[in-house]
Amino acid sequence: MRDSVHLTAGDMPGIRDSPRYSAGTLHYTKFGLLAAILWLLVGELGIAMRERSALPSGLEFLRLNAASDTTTSLLISTVPAVLSLLLLPLIGYHSDRLRTRWGRRRPFLMAIAPIGAAAVIGLALSSDMGLWTHEQLASLSPGVRICNLAYFCVFWTIFECTAITTFALFTGLVNDVMPHRFLGRFYAGFRIVGLSIGIAFNSFVFALTENYLREILLTVGLVFGGSVLLMCVMVKEGNYPDEVDTDNAKRASFFVPRTHILECFSRPFFLWAVAAFMLASMTFSPFHTFCQFYAGTLGISKTTLGTLTAYSYGVSIFLAFGIGWLVDRYGAILISAIMMSLYFVVAATGYLWLDGEQNFRIFYVAHVVVSGAYYTAAASMPMALFPSAQFVRYNSSKDVMVTLAIILGSSIQGPALDFSGHNYHLTLLSATLFSLLCVMCLARLHTRKPHGY
Repeated sequence: MRDSVHLTAGDMPGIRDSPRYSAGTLHYTKFGLLAAILWLLVGELGIAMRERSALPSGLEFLRLNAASDTTTSLLISTVPAVLSLLLLPLIGYHSDRLRTRWGRRRPFLMAIAPIGAAAVIGLALSSDMGLWTHEQLASLSPGVRICNLAYFCVFWTIFECTAITTFALFTGLVNDVMPHRFLGRFYAGFRIVGLSIGIAFNSFVFALTENYLREILLTVGLVFGGSVLLMCVMVKEGNYPDEVDTDNAKRASFFVPRTHILECFSRPFFLWAVAAFMLASMTFSPFHTFCQFYAGTLGISKTTLGTLTAYSYGVSIFLAFGIGWLVDRYGAILISAIMMSLYFVVAATGYLWLDGEQNFRIFYVAHVVVSGAYYTAAASMPMALFPSAQFVRYNSSKDVMVTLAIILGSSIQGPALDFSGHNYHLTLLSATLFSLLCVMCLARLHTRKPHGY
């Protein structure tokens, strides 16, 4: 079956004259390109389980175990982000340099996906292991709740590290095997898969997390690992040019040479791109992390919040292909800047006028739809900015800086909210300020596109 997905130039006479369906040394028929897209979207099915299912389930676990805002922020964001600082440059560098008959991305994905799946299964069993540990420690036990949180911290950190690196490698795989003229519309399909999972989870599963959390997490783990592995088997990578080994690279062996990291940051457009991605992350992260808790303080039930999320995702699905077409037509930077400008208006309006349950419902829907539109528009922006041959190296260097922004934001937001008496309205002020700064960076980047954009 895999042989029917990709056809080389030698298999199809005259296809060398049709770069429309080519990506590097891969040359597709229309059917072959469609099949490749479908298998990539199967991989996205697993990757989307992290944000759409695992994250809400993890937050519910923390709520059931009475975790503070600071603990939630540290466990969900800070600890995994610190570890990913070490992983992303390392995997990016070695993935770009790897040459095997399976390609340079798939060997890493096939090794990492089962670890992530096992970590989610560990999350599902955290309460059982916490109770067992409490019973074994007897009088020395810090309590069942602390034992549960300790196991959650270990398994969530492992899962987050694998999920972050899996997404980085998946992005590199898409860059290598997809014709770039279709990237906007591909990522529209990417968003639709993720949003569909979100709709199903919020409509039918989210309200069940309190009583069936173990079963839900077990399912998430199996889908995550199985989908990524199936994609790796069915998607074919092309041939890559050999890496030129410098003296630094020869001495590097396992660790990333400093010169390769400095090379990324020596380019002005890269610095502006990094600033834009960092600010976008800091724009959405606080409200996204604490929206469930915010809704709870206003008396909004999980069932109602899940329904609002499902409706919002439905609107986002309707908009996705239109945004993807605009990206392919006018460029990811311009459309991303427009969407972030819209989000600035939404966040500022929410901060000034959100004062009750009804207004929260309106703001929440607007937040999900407009932030989702930005993510759809910005998804292909790294492919437009970074060189293809060292794509994951540049993209992972960008991800390191985004991770630093997450660490900084999460280390401040949790204590700030605890100190403020759980005033989650402050997350809207944060979104307003950072979205404005992000728009300014995108505007600057749009006027100074790298050659060949």
